[in-house]
Amino acid sequence: MDDISPVSPFSSKQSSNKIYSKDAGLSSRHPRLRILIETAGPLEIKIPIWSSINNAVLYAVIGQMLSNAASSAIIRNLLEKFKTPKAVIEWAEKTWKKKGPVYGVSQRKRKTLKEWAVYSKNNKQAWRKWKNIPLEKYRNEISTIWGFGRWSADMIAIFYLGRMDVWPETDKGIQKISILIFKTGKAGFVKKYISGYETITALYMWQLINKNLVSYIKKILDDG
Repeated sequence: MDDISPVSPFSSKQSSNKIYSKDAGLSSRHPRLRILIETAGPLEIKIPIWSSINNAVLYAVIGQMLSNAASSAIIRNLLEKFKTPKAVIEWAEKTWKKKGPVYGVSQRKRKTLKEWAVYSKNNKQAWRKWKNIPLEKYRNEISTIWGFGRWSADMIAIFYLGRMDVWPETDKGIQKISILIFKTGKAGFVKKYISGYETITALYMWQLINKNLVSYIKKILDDG
């Protein structure tokens, strides 16, 4: 993933919905968090936004190591061809052994989608419990599936499960803004200020990136 962040959800049809009004509490945690919130503006996204687990898996897998523009284009083309996320995953099951990318999807990502298909068949509705178990237990469980790591687990947790306790510290965009705001990307330091607001903070940071306001807020912080 580059530092554009995993923002396919931000360009969804639901992007006009407002999210929880918890920003007042967050802004009081640190002066630079207040500047982040004021600069990014009201959150124009409501989570969860992915309607099915297959949709979530498709976005999380394709989005790994790609910019929003690239992953969105690939997913759009796949859905135009195969119509549904489930059909895309079934296609990946049949083609994962083929060398090189197909329709822009690498062999590794097709294998990951195949491994998800195997997992979901052998663990019926296992994901229904993921929202309510401890975050680290959830991350460990989904990471047992070949090809799934911390980043994809966190994207599914935020945008499908709607969990509010997720700090996606492995995301390049989050790392970049964390360093800008807190002068460090170390999760332990950042969490002292965002505890209880982990997902909300990440959403503000992604929105800042999506609105091309990184240079603007950098100037504000530098001048301050």
